[in-house]
Amino acid sequence: MRVRTRFEFDFVTTATPDQVIELMTDFSPNRIDRWPASSAKAFEVYHLGETDADIREGQDFPKVWATWHYDWSTPESVRLTVTESDSLQPGGYMTLTATRRAEGGSAVHGEWEQTSKSLTSAVGVTMMRFIGPRFLSSYYRKVYDGLPRS
Repeated sequence: MRVRTRFEFDFVTTATPDQVIELMTDFSPNRIDRWPASSAKAFEVYHLGETDADIREGQDFPKVWATWHYDWSTPESVRLTVTESDSLQPGGYMTLTATRRAEGGSAVHGEWEQTSKSLTSAVGVTMMRFIGPRFLSSYYRKVYDGLPRS
């Protein structure tokens, strides 16, 4: 069963645009500690270039994984595109674009679009239609606001 959900979300963080991009594109072994929902078992780096990467990551609950192509060639923006997954159709994506605020920190705009592959993932993708904007805004803000300030 295929269900497609697309939404946009926004949040403000104390992190600078550079910090937003750096954290999204940190594929070191520290990634698991920096992203609380990430699974150490699912994390694997296949390719790491100057402005792109191919990464397998997932979470333990619910147990899902995806291989993502990360592209941060556009300044202050990162796009993640699903290339393979147990539950999502290839081609789904998420983008984050950070804009510097005069008061400090960043205003971040996100876009999320995914299509389910199965009945189980259809439930999750459908739920994201209703809770996704608030959930992702809150999760990312918490992670970014927790960064050490320089």
